[in-house]
Amino acid sequence: MKKLVVVIALLAPFALSCSYFFKETLNVKQVVAKKEEMDRSGNPAYKFLATRDLAEKRVQVRNVTVKDVIVSGNIDYEFCVLVSVPYEKGMIDCYIYSRELKTVSTLVKGTTKIDAVGDFGRFFTLLDDAYTKIEIINADITILKEK
Repeated sequence: MKKLVVVIALLAPFALSCSYFFKETLNVKQVVAKKEEMDRSGNPAYKFLATRDLAEKRVQVRNVTVKDVIVSGNIDYEFCVLVSVPYEKGMIDCYIYSRELKTVSTLVKGTTKIDAVGDFGRFFTLLDDAYTKIEIINADITILKEK
């Protein structure tokens, strides 16, 4: 019995860390579709649960051009990579936060194409022409090679 407790105690952190790698990954259009579903609902409890469900998912953007690299407004990160993804109702701005400073430092605004995948952070809006904005945190950024 004691051996079983020790084995479980040793394996628990490993099992919890593995769940990070097995999160469901959504693309930006799927995430925005979920937001539109939440906006149509008048039930705040549904909106809360849907947002919490999204927080357990990863968001992926593929083959996008870096719009800008700015100083972060999120206190947990130094810099933010801005990209825009086209959507039928307007542009979706993605604010990508990563701890990969060396990668972020090599990005060239308007030129570099990247793939990024990270945890869903939140939706937010500002007074501009973007349809919506998505915060992606703990992101892994891959610079795409030019052909």
